[in-house]
Amino acid sequence: MYMAGSDRMRGQGTRLCLIGDSSSPHLVRWAEHFSKSADVLVISDSDGAVPGAKVEKVFQARAGVRNLLRIPKMRRIVREFAPDIVHGHYLTVGGFYAASSGGRRIVGSAWGSDVYRGPRLSRIERMIMRYSLRKFDLVFAGTKEMADKVRDFGYDGRLALFRFGVDPSVFRRSSSRGQGEFRILSIRPCSEIYNPRVVAQGFKQALPHIGNSQLYLLDFGGLIDEIHDMVDKDPQLKERIKFIPKRPYMEMPDYYNMGDLAVSIPNSDSAAASVLEAMACEVPVIACDIPNMREWIEDGVTGYLTEIDPTKLADKLRKAYSVRAMLAAMGKRARSVVMGENNQGTFESNLKVAEAEYKRLLEAIS
Repeated sequence: MYMAGSDRMRGQGTRLCLIGDSSSPHLVRWAEHFSKSADVLVISDSDGAVPGAKVEKVFQARAGVRNLLRIPKMRRIVREFAPDIVHGHYLTVGGFYAASSGGRRIVGSAWGSDVYRGPRLSRIERMIMRYSLRKFDLVFAGTKEMADKVRDFGYDGRLALFRFGVDPSVFRRSSSRGQGEFRILSIRPCSEIYNPRVVAQGFKQALPHIGNSQLYLLDFGGLIDEIHDMVDKDPQLKERIKFIPKRPYMEMPDYYNMGDLAVSIPNSDSAAASVLEAMACEVPVIACDIPNMREWIEDGVTGYLTEIDPTKLADKLRKAYSVRAMLAAMGKRARSVVMGENNQGTFESNLKVAEAEYKRLLEAIS
């Protein structure tokens, strides 16, 4: 594991406070890495344990404005821990709490919907965003376009690109594709933002043209009951759709390795880790045609791009199936994009960025 920049943190007895969902594999990976060189405290709305770090559950998930009453407790914990850096993940939640923490150096990480969705739909979230950005010494964004959106909210401070990326030694092709059914994997939860209805409807429209195909849906998310009902009422879908239970993060490569093709069509997205994970496993992805996905996928070369529309998705499914003998080669090209030296597709390459930025911040305000 890359450790440049960490020696200084270890030598200084650095303390890092992370604020976010401790059950998120993204935050867990971040905390685990930096716990090797710093004392790490995670303030969360979850009971999820983080190896190497102490977790304080201060906030309640989905409690909304009621969590404002818990900010004094958070500030007391931060004051007692005396962190060198307070880093909030998801700008309008963890980032807002970090901005309100009283910490000396404040960092925020943009994840996607906190920039693209919430502030666009809610005046309160726009106010929260602007308040938080005024407090940050540094912001991490997952893509260039996301960084531009952060700037659009008036942020003029330090900004760096950080993608959660993949561990290519874990996420890799470990089995050859079978010669039986053609397996299409939906790699996002069955939640509104990920458009599972469109995925199922597009699959149904494509069925006459895609042979012995099966669609695999992740069996969790806010719309999961509705999607089960939709499938149960349609004999065609019931025969061709299978649901996969939620798996531990380290078992996800097994899921990707089941597939010939993956689908990810959210309303908004960053450099989605699930897309990069599938690509690293040499599974071509049909992704929504948005700027952040165009950074990774060239239509028909390293995957496919589509509008969020059942008919458009069905067309891409037909195209992919018609060249199914070439999908293995497409998958290899997709992995090469993730592994590209300057693309920041791996978690390790992004840790170099994060450590350098932490080091700069510690030295600039010492």
